[in-house]
Amino acid sequence: MKPDSPKIICWGEILWDVFEDHSVIGGAPFNVAQRLHSFDVSTLMVSTIGHDQLGENVLDYMRQKGLSTRGVSRHDHLATGRVNVILDHQGSARYTIEDPAAWDDINVNNKIEPLMESAQVLVFGSLALRHPPNQKSLNDLLKYNLLKVFDVNLRPPHFDLSWIEGMIKKADLVKMNDEELDYLYASSLDFQESDSIDEKCAKLSAFDPNKIWCVTLGGAGARLFVEGFWYAHSGYVVEVMDTVGAGDSFLAALIQELIIEKRSPEQALDAAVKIGSIVAAKAGANPEISTWDLNNLISK
Repeated sequence: MKPDSPKIICWGEILWDVFEDHSVIGGAPFNVAQRLHSFDVSTLMVSTIGHDQLGENVLDYMRQKGLSTRGVSRHDHLATGRVNVILDHQGSARYTIEDPAAWDDINVNNKIEPLMESAQVLVFGSLALRHPPNQKSLNDLLKYNLLKVFDVNLRPPHFDLSWIEGMIKKADLVKMNDEELDYLYASSLDFQESDSIDEKCAKLSAFDPNKIWCVTLGGAGARLFVEGFWYAHSGYVVEVMDTVGAGDSFLAALIQELIIEKRSPEQALDAAVKIGSIVAAKAGANPEISTWDLNNLISK
């Protein structure tokens, strides 16, 4: 990437996902940044790590992958983030997130602010908004005229509901899964037990028709609302290995196709579901995706 002219700024956590027998680098916005980088989209990750070995490992990893470290600062007191991950027999993940961590106090320095003027998209998630320092940090970035993409990742108890609601209002594109849709809107939008996902989505878009809404449904695909219309995808048939990072790669592909390449909503949604499905069928949050992987998916 060209470090002085990124198209996309990803703001939020960089951390290590610690499994029973290994550790891998992660964090939702960092996963998005990595996947966008693999698509040759110039992307800058903005986060904070500790002055520790895990922090050094982050920087070494980024350099090996060709990712700019310009947006990564070091914290004098807090350690690089860690998350303990347990997978169930279906590959779904449960997380225990250390609190606080270095990414709870992201420093947006003077080197970063000039880059905001030329970027097109700002990507941020809900997890990094769990404490006031980052709430202020993100607010400082929201003043720039970028397309704002909010990735809702509810990890109880690590979220501030009032701030999530506020960020949804400020965002141009909001992605959440169906469980998060129910949690955030079941009461205010009067969801009924008999409502289908499409009926719930219709209530969501009626609530705010000027936003791009995306609701992911795991193996059942996703829904995408753009300029007054909902688009549906039923998913692809894959054998799930683990779901870690699948939604992040989905979002990266959606941004690349819909926002950067300006493909049709149908094309963008299909590309996003493809990428997310392939990642779910592989180990780790950021596996390589081959042409063979893309060409051998089976639709539902």
